[in-house]
Amino acid sequence: MTEEMTVIQRLSDATEVDGALQRAKDEAERQIGLMREIAVDVIRQDANIVVGVNGSVARREVTSGSDVDLFFLVRNGDVDKAKVVQSTFRERLKSAGIKMPAHNGVFENPLPVEELLQRIGGEADTNEFTTRRMLFLLEGEWLHNSDGFHKVRIDLISHYVDNEIDDRKLCRYLLNDIIRYWRTICVDFEQKTADGAKPRAIRLIKLRFARMMLYFGGVAAICKTKDMPAADKRETLRQMFAVPPIDRLRDVFGVVETGPVLAAYATFLNSLDDADIRGQLSLAGRSGMETEAYSELVEVARDFRTALETLLVGPDSCHKEIASALLL
Repeated sequence: MTEEMTVIQRLSDATEVDGALQRAKDEAERQIGLMREIAVDVIRQDANIVVGVNGSVARREVTSGSDVDLFFLVRNGDVDKAKVVQSTFRERLKSAGIKMPAHNGVFENPLPVEELLQRIGGEADTNEFTTRRMLFLLEGEWLHNSDGFHKVRIDLISHYVDNEIDDRKLCRYLLNDIIRYWRTICVDFEQKTADGAKPRAIRLIKLRFARMMLYFGGVAAICKTKDMPAADKRETLRQMFAVPPIDRLRDVFGVVETGPVLAAYATFLNSLDDADIRGQLSLAGRSGMETEAYSELVEVARDFRTALETLLVGPDSCHKEIASALLL
């Protein structure tokens, strides 16, 4: 990393790093609290609807440009009713100053719970279903019907980790699906930016930081389940997926060991929170990739990746087994 940084503020001091991470977390908690209040008013006690949020809000990484990735799950199959509720809820959130994502994403329509649980593998498991399942599992947070939300997560984990798994074994079924999702994101990135008009720089930077952190947070959770009975593996995964990926890394690999990882990640979040830097990265097509902000963040991304690799090849045998599993 060069010392002549002219655009990006490289964070390395522990106080600065913790401050940047805490600001992002505090704003996320504020938005989650507000959305839960609105959900109580709009949806009331309807136990057939589960509402959650993905993205930076769920990961507790909100910056000034973050929007909210809502999702609706239906427990009784009444998708039409859920659509009406969803529309009302979104309008209330917009009125409250919550930034909504663009329409026509993978979370645009409510999804019956059974489809989230049953379409794992095979031709029916499209990119859309894989994305919804993995994001629900790896970063989802509830906004309405916490009991229903956690029941779905437990059922999903149980699908991946049954009682036949040996205590010594890693949760390979789940690990393979997480790996598949990560590789799908990487491949789809090219397709989604192929037309030349969509901003490529900011998408690539998010891929190399936020998406990588999500992926690695899933790997860390699985690492935590080594040498546990099946029931304990499931409970540990439930607990790990209920906290942000950053906290999982600290838990599994240690606060000191994750220091370089989080310093790079805090630099990324701090940069996205700067309107000028975000503006450079958001230029159409490849224009953003010709900016100083992008060049400097690419260097930080390399350090981020190196720091993650260092965690995997550390002295702990479980980490080495995870690293091996990623190759086989």
